[in-house]
Amino acid sequence: MNRLCPICTSGEKVFLYNQNFHNNVIALMEKYDVVACKICGLVYADNIPSQTEFNDYYAAISRYEFTHNDGIVSKSYINHTRGIVDFLAPHVSNKKARILDIGCSTGCLLSLLKERGYTNLIGMDPSPSCVETVKQRYGIEAIASTISALETTEHFDVIILSAVLEHLVDLNSSTRKVASMLKPDGLLFLEIPDAERFFTHIFTPFQQFSIEHINYFTQHSVAYLLSKCSFKIIEMRKGANRGNQTIDPNLFIVSKKSKMSDIPIMRDNAGEISIRKYIAQCSKIDWEMKHHLREKLSKEDKVIVWGVGTNTQRLLGDGLELSKVLYFVDSNINYAGKKLHGLAVKLPGEIRESNPILILTYSYQEEVIHQIRANLKLGNEILTIYKRAAL
Repeated sequence: MNRLCPICTSGEKVFLYNQNFHNNVIALMEKYDVVACKICGLVYADNIPSQTEFNDYYAAISRYEFTHNDGIVSKSYINHTRGIVDFLAPHVSNKKARILDIGCSTGCLLSLLKERGYTNLIGMDPSPSCVETVKQRYGIEAIASTISALETTEHFDVIILSAVLEHLVDLNSSTRKVASMLKPDGLLFLEIPDAERFFTHIFTPFQQFSIEHINYFTQHSVAYLLSKCSFKIIEMRKGANRGNQTIDPNLFIVSKKSKMSDIPIMRDNAGEISIRKYIAQCSKIDWEMKHHLREKLSKEDKVIVWGVGTNTQRLLGDGLELSKVLYFVDSNINYAGKKLHGLAVKLPGEIRESNPILILTYSYQEEVIHQIRANLKLGNEILTIYKRAAL
């Protein structure tokens, strides 16, 4: 789908980069273009599927179900989510405020709000599995739906969009719908990746251009979006999501529904400048990583590849010699039984062969090594290609 700018709806854009996943089995699309709007400056993914197709993808193959751990999230995830509550709570003094968490995953944020004394909570997520976990594990009301499909006459005091806006194709209309669901003076909390700082923390090349992240915000572009949808920013804070050996720069924002009118378009140059810097730095790291990978594989006959995420998919077409791959392994049960370029994706418990295991997930590298040795009791040689940075 050729996409107009999701904020200002202009069709004028400048090409920055092509992200290729080399498959549409695990990925929702084979590739997309990263572009910058010539009018407002927002950087976003172009030539992507429709919002409906994304909704179906999240409902059927969500990686936010944490199925490998029965819906339980990591300590680092809990600590990050506790930071959201600490940021939001001073703005919500009424413990009976009706709070809707859109994209609630398995309910970690809702559970921490419940611990903090908030009693009128509801979650929403496109994944029925996530919704069941919220209900069963925490006893919190939840519904399986998307913003575009949700039909409700209820109005909320607070709506939370934590790590959601970067996933939305219909960004403008979805934000306006959220505004319509808030009471007068209702609050909207946002957590979004901060594209101005992508280049400051690169762990695997082009990781920020994932299958799912299709909008790349700066402080200016998110402020412009909110103003167009009648929100006034109350507080904005730069931060970082530290977890699984990575640091992802982000923004926390609390805004209030208001009657303010659109602000004039003033092009945000920071987004394009920062993304171009990110692309240049990633390209250098990418060349070095692929060279290292080819050296590793040159010494092997067949390997088992653990991890089918963004970086693995990028390497399918350049760097990962498929003739050397026996099959792929991933802990996400939604991927089990699928095939990438004719090669099976299996669950960890299905490993029977003694071939070396090549780990291509940066974030979970240590966790995977522990799983191979301590849980699965496998003696396979373990191959890694990532130099781990001290956080």
